[in-house]
Amino acid sequence: MDFFSSRDWFNREPPFAFTLEHFLFIIIAISIGVLLGLLLRKKEKKTIKFVLISLWIIALIVETFYYTQIYIRCGIGEFKFNLRTMIPFHSCSMFMYIFPLAMFIENKYIKTAANNFLIAVNMIMGFITLFVGCVNDNASVFSFNGMQTLIYHALIVIVPMIMVITNYYDVQIWDIKWGMILFLSLAFTMWMFDLIAKCDYFYIFDGTTFPVLKVISENVPAIVWTLITVSCYIITGVAMHFLIILIKYLINKKKAQASS
Repeated sequence: MDFFSSRDWFNREPPFAFTLEHFLFIIIAISIGVLLGLLLRKKEKKTIKFVLISLWIIALIVETFYYTQIYIRCGIGEFKFNLRTMIPFHSCSMFMYIFPLAMFIENKYIKTAANNFLIAVNMIMGFITLFVGCVNDNASVFSFNGMQTLIYHALIVIVPMIMVITNYYDVQIWDIKWGMILFLSLAFTMWMFDLIAKCDYFYIFDGTTFPVLKVISENVPAIVWTLITVSCYIITGVAMHFLIILIKYLINKKKAQASS
């Protein structure tokens, strides 16, 4: 099972966060997303949809394999099952469940909410996790766990990036309200689950999942911690949404000036 935890083909010592190969992976992943988006810009919508669904399937396979090997290792007693971390209910896990709503549901409001959730909340969470989500992971870059973490979260960034660049999802200024309604619905559902199961999915219940969060959460009441973290999700999601709107506006303005 060494490959699944600490094997490193370059004989580097874990943790792998903030190493040269970590940053190179992020640069390459973002570049691939931008390149795919540009290559697909003039393609038919059904072609873009096929690529997006294919990337989602890859993410599902990677994540399924990851959790399967975890459960197998728990079964053989290599380590103990941890309800707090070993169920795919994390904020970044929502990509697996929300993406089908954006692709296959025809209801205008549900589709808009799902699309906006992906490009605002989920993309920024994936981007943040690419940088700092692996700080406490003892896996090295070239172990399965290391690559799984990076590949999965890279896809969370790449898929919505393609949606925006190709205009597959034509972001409108007030779509954010539907994205936030979906986020708040998911946050409340996970908060209820955390309350019943004494977990910390979405990191909104007690903040003990990561040491850096625990330092803060231990010094404020639980409800205050929940309000802080939910507010952070909302602020970053809204900021990401309006950043995309601004970039889209500037690009369209430049095009209009060039054609006049």
